[in-house]
Amino acid sequence: MHLIADVLDKQLCDVNGKKAGRIDGVVLVLRREKPPRIAYVEVSPITLLARFSTRLAHWYARRDERLGKGRGVPFRIPWNRLTQEKTSFKMDVDAESTPIYALEDWLREKIVDHIPGG
Repeated sequence: MHLIADVLDKQLCDVNGKKAGRIDGVVLVLRREKPPRIAYVEVSPITLLARFSTRLAHWYARRDERLGKGRGVPFRIPWNRLTQEKTSFKMDVDAESTPIYALEDWLREKIVDHIPGG
C-alpha cells in the first residue's frame, strides 16, 4: 500500500455510509528492526492545516477547543476499525457519535440557523 496515494485525502464514510470527511493524516508506529505500522488515521482541520503550517494548526486548535469535548486535537480512528472500499474508507462507527461534525454543527447553530429564509 502506498500511504500517500492510497490513504491520504481519501473519502471516509461511517458505518451508515454517510460521508465523514477525508483522511487528513496517518499516524505510524515505529518498531525496532521492523517496518513501521499504521496505528491511526486522523480526520481534522488541525491535521490538514499542519501539513501547511504548524503555527496555523496551533492557532486553529486553540479555537477548536471551544467547540466541545474531544476538540482541540485531531480525531483519531484506529487503523483496524477501517475497511478499504473502491475509492474510500469505511469506519465501523457512526460519525454522529464522534466530534467529526463539531465545526459544521457549530456553524449551523451559530450562523446558518440565524439567516432569514435559510
